[in-house]
Formats: sequence, C-alpha cells, structure tokens
Amino acid sequence: MSDEKPLVSIVCPAFQEEEVLPLFHRELATALNVLERVYRFEVIYVDDGSSDRTLEIAKELARHDPRISYLSLSRNFGHQAALTAGLEHARGDAVISIDADLQHPTHVLAGLLAKWRQGHDIVITIRADDERLSLFKRLSSSVFYRIMGLISDTDIRLAASDFRLMSRRAVNAFLQMRESHRFVRGMVQWLGFKPAEIAFTPDERRAGQSKYTLRRMMRLAGDGVFSFSRVPLRLAVYFGLLAVIIGLGHSAWWLVQAIRGVELTPAGFEYLTLATHLLGGGILCAIGIVGEYVGRVFDQVKGRPVYVLKDESPSFAAGAGATSKRREAA
Repeated sequence: MSDEKPLVSIVCPAFQEEEVLPLFHRELATALNVLERVYRFEVIYVDDGSSDRTLEIAKELARHDPRISYLSLSRNFGHQAALTAGLEHARGDAVISIDADLQHPTHVLAGLLAKWRQGHDIVITIRADDERLSLFKRLSSSVFYRIMGLISDTDIRLAASDFRLMSRRAVNAFLQMRESHRFVRGMVQWLGFKPAEIAFTPDERRAGQSKYTLRRMMRLAGDGVFSFSRVPLRLAVYFGLLAVIIGLGHSAWWLVQAIRGVELTPAGFEYLTLATHLLGGGILCAIGIVGEYVGRVFDQVKGRPVYVLKDESPSFAAGAGATSKRREAA
C-alpha cells in the first residue's frame, strides 16, 4: 500500500430507521474517529425506500459530517438490493457493510480492518447465538444454513451475517454478478476468496423494530436455495422415479391378485385413492418447483435493474459518469 492512508467505505443499509439512525451514527463516528489515525473513511447510508424520516436524517448527518454520503432507492427493493447499491457506489480500497440497527457492534470494525491488512480479501463475521431472539428465529436460521450446506455447491458458513469486509478486488468481482434475485452471503462465498472470520455477539436493538419479518426471511431463504442449488429440481426427478417404481409395484400386485382370482377389497380402493392423491400432490409440487426456476429466469432475462435511485448525494450525482465506468470495468 502507498504512504497515503487507505480509503475505507462503510455501507449502511437502512429501512424505516429514523429512531435508531442518529444513535447508530454517534457510535459509528466514535469508532471511526479512533481509526482515522490509520485510515480515511467514507460512510454511505442507503435508504431502502423508507416512508419515515430516514432519508431526511441521513441528509442532516451528511451536512454535519463530510465523510457521509447517502443514496435513496425509489421504493423498498430489499436489504440485498440496498447492499448492492452501496457496494456499487463505494470508492474505498476496502468496503465494510454494516446494518444501521446497532446490532452489528462498531468495535468489530478494527478487527475487520486488521484482517484485511493481513492480506485477506474477504472478512466475514459469525454471529454468536443470541438468547434474546425467539426460539423460532434461532431454530429456523440454524435449519436453513444446515440445509444450504447439504444442497448447495457453495459453502455458506453457518451463522454468517451481512456484516463483512471486502477488498476492492473482491468488490469488483462481486459487481460482475448481475442476478435479479440476490443472496449476497452466497454470492460473496461463490467468489472463491478464502475468507477470514471474526465472531461477534449482536448488540440489542435500542430503538425501532426489526424489519426482518417472517415473509422477508422466507423470501431471502428462497433466494438462497433457488439461486445456489439445483437439488430441488433433482428432487422432483427422484420423486417421479419413486412414483414410477411404486406404480409398477402396485400394478404387479394388482396383476397377481387378478391371476389368483382375489377380488379387490374396499381397503384396496382406499389405498388407490390415497396413492392418487399423493401422486397428484407430488406432481403439483414438482411443477411448482420448476415454475419457481422458470420465473427466476423470466425475471433475469427482462434485464431490469436491481434497484432504482430517487435521490443521492451531490458528490455521487457529479461523479455519475465515473461510477458508471467503474461498474462497466468491474
């Protein structure tokens, strides 16, 4: 590295965080002030289409702190799209993504940067088990990552979060990936850079409420499964083969009974009805799985952008051409 202090970008997605954003920035600024002896910083707040005062607060913070820039999406495109927007506009030699809800502790930033200075292109954080979360959330998260480990060709670390550091080389490689349905944790792992790991204990949310509803969690899980595995398609094939085998077996049994002159009992009709329902349900599930993949291909070929901006810092607007060239170069 040169004698000039390296520039580090901090990307902070925020959705409906008017209550917690000033508190988060106060803690973030305290951490950055200590680290500024070694690094230069830019902070990018990405408003993910909030309907509250999140954008206004980000603008107010930018007026008082020259390190801050902001982006505002035209609607709520989702956390993964907001992360992508921040990464595309980040100019740093290293880029750290951190949620603005204060559950990602800012004191971990020093450790992330230390690992980067050691030569790691990606530094991920591993969340310790949080007893404050509901049993359902903890169990569902554990089950999801274990399933992903079994069915995906990409090794997605158990309890990994979107709190991570990426080098400029890793960010440029990431920006070449233009999926419509984005599961950033999997996409980062897919790049192949061996990550360093840092464990952290999540802090308690001090204001506002979590925006990760059950519906959003299921959507993110779907993006992870269908974007990084073809196993669901193979399961449909296996189910079809199983149905054929069972059908042939049942037909053979039926033929033997007919040869022996045994009449089909009412229980046999009940069995046949049950088998028909199971087979019909399995076929519908298989069609649904195929339809999910086809729908994602349809979304991809339309070529719509991952997000649309409605507002941005003047510095971004002035450098729009340079930003565009940087994306094309990536």
